[in-house]
Amino acid sequence: MIAFSQGVVNFFNTLTTLVRTNAAGIGGAAGNTAPSPGGFYYAVFTAPPTVTSLSPADLLTPTWTFTGLYGSNIPTSTGGRLSGGLDAIVPTGWPAGVTNSFVVVGWSANVSGKDWSLVAAQLTGASFQNGVWTGPNWSPSSQGGFFGTSAVGFGVASLPGSALPAFSLFGTTPNAQGTPIGGFDLFVVNVPEPSTLLLAGIATAALSLLCKRKSRRRCCASANTVTEST
Repeated sequence: MIAFSQGVVNFFNTLTTLVRTNAAGIGGAAGNTAPSPGGFYYAVFTAPPTVTSLSPADLLTPTWTFTGLYGSNIPTSTGGRLSGGLDAIVPTGWPAGVTNSFVVVGWSANVSGKDWSLVAAQLTGASFQNGVWTGPNWSPSSQGGFFGTSAVGFGVASLPGSALPAFSLFGTTPNAQGTPIGGFDLFVVNVPEPSTLLLAGIATAALSLLCKRKSRRRCCASANTVTEST
């Protein structure tokens, strides 16, 4: 029966597992997330314990399950802190007594509010290179925002009210219940200006037209050669 009950975890980080924003890829700085309430949101995903690595695009596949568990940043003097609850009940995908792999995903409020579906839509087709997120589906409001994922951890969720303590998602060392995650970075999102996209489209269309004209000229030249030889 334990395996079919909702598990509980501790979803908050510590001073040794802080979250940072990182804009070094566009010449900016890296530092702890700002302490302003509601500036960042976080979500927990789980997968079978055989899954030990993650590409962010994997979050859009059935391999990873969004648990429905959200967190947000909390105001502290250091910044970089978040909480989704002490003894937080996991709604989906991580029953009590079950060992799962897990990751924490984070984003700034200008990317989306507490709504993973809106983030997922923007992540579709996205690429990450040299510390910068780009892609065709990031909304204009996401420009200068941040998105990132933690390393993969694993652990066993406990049964509410049982002697087994709630598994802490964040930590610096493995323990009897599993391996928690450390701090991680959220990387900058760079959305091209509409004018840049327009110019790129015009250039592509012009190149396509030029290729078609050249192709027609070759065909005409070939036809003339055949006629003359005939």
